[in-house]
Amino acid sequence: MKELNYCWRCGSELVRRQDEGRRRYYCNTCEEFVYRNSVPVAGVFVIKRDKILLIKRGGEPNKGKWSYPAGYLEYDERPETGAVRELKEETNLDVEESKLELITTIQLEHPDKYVVGNAYAVSSENVKGDLNASDDALDARFWSIKEMKDNSGKLESKKIIEAAQKAISIIEDD
Repeated sequence: MKELNYCWRCGSELVRRQDEGRRRYYCNTCEEFVYRNSVPVAGVFVIKRDKILLIKRGGEPNKGKWSYPAGYLEYDERPETGAVRELKEETNLDVEESKLELITTIQLEHPDKYVVGNAYAVSSENVKGDLNASDDALDARFWSIKEMKDNSGKLESKKIIEAAQKAISIIEDD
């Protein structure tokens, strides 16, 4: 994880100080801690029989890696709303928020931050539109769990495989 060097408020050099059992960044000038909070994301696992829709990331971080359609939430956006928006932007597919089922929370480390994502699942039967990679997705296609395991080095994170398995089991049970 990238180190913080300067205070975002005043530009002074940061030091490390003990707080609540953790070593945290501290600004002596502002006399305040500088917290590194996780960034919220949301996305959708679209399930078609026993396969999962993945997109090939077109932007950083992890450009060229495969992941589920997901992205950063706007400051005033509900996770379900963001998940639906990201699915549309990256795949041209539409789904109603009410059709989404929360399956897990995924925490990933990016080069300069941690992201915490609400991952939803939906059956392809509840999705409308023609699949087409767009926005910051270079490609989009359905993968089996075996394909994901065999190509785990091409995935943004191996955590996606476990979440995909959970998504398939939840959607198949409905």
